Amino acid sequence: MKAHIKSGIEYALITLVIAGFCLWQLISSTQDGEPPAGLLAISGLGLIVAGAMHCVFMMQLVRRTGRAFWPWFIAVVIFMPIGTAVLLALLLSEADAAES
Repeated sequence: MKAHIKSGIEYALITLVIAGFCLWQLISSTQDGEPPAGLLAISGLGLIVAGAMHCVFMMQLVRRTGRAFWPWFIAVVIFMPIGTAVLLALLLSEADAAES
């Protein structure tokens, strides 16, 4: 796998993990009654920023691999987890096929 594609996949997955952590913090803090406003604000901002950065890294991968931009943009942004999973599966399967 090419280094610039591998690093893009790693960055996209790291931002997805961070977004999941922020979402987990939001959900768990609301189960304890009245959550602190600061925690909600920071978790919400973290979720928005991590989600946006995830989309940016995925779109960079689309451009680097030469795929059509707009169909993948819709797939990744509108259908966030499913579009990301499909694109990553395609990229990783192509990398495996190129190595063998």
